[in-house]
Amino acid sequence: MSAYKTLREAIEKKSAVNFTLSGKAQSGSPHALGKGDNVEKVLMYRGEDAHEKRVPPQGEWSCIAVSDLSDVELAPGVPFHVGHPPEKHRAEIREVDIELG
Repeated sequence: MSAYKTLREAIEKKSAVNFTLSGKAQSGSPHALGKGDNVEKVLMYRGEDAHEKRVPPQGEWSCIAVSDLSDVELAPGVPFHVGHPPEKHRAEIREVDIELG
């Protein structure tokens, strides 16, 4: 399955994903998928979120070109980050295919 299709499925299922970016294994929670500047992009919270009170999230929001990701797979055992992305990152996707409501 392509990275794009896997990311789309992850958004539909609210599932975290594992992936490789710049040679580094990572995990994240994709929230939106589409195009910006004619490039397929994913809006994702990268890193961990302990989901515990008084434990701050250990990650960051990013809008990443899908072509920069490899080895994308669903990670159902990883908690999904349900926070809201900053508008500056969300604005990088102008043609939305799918996003969390």
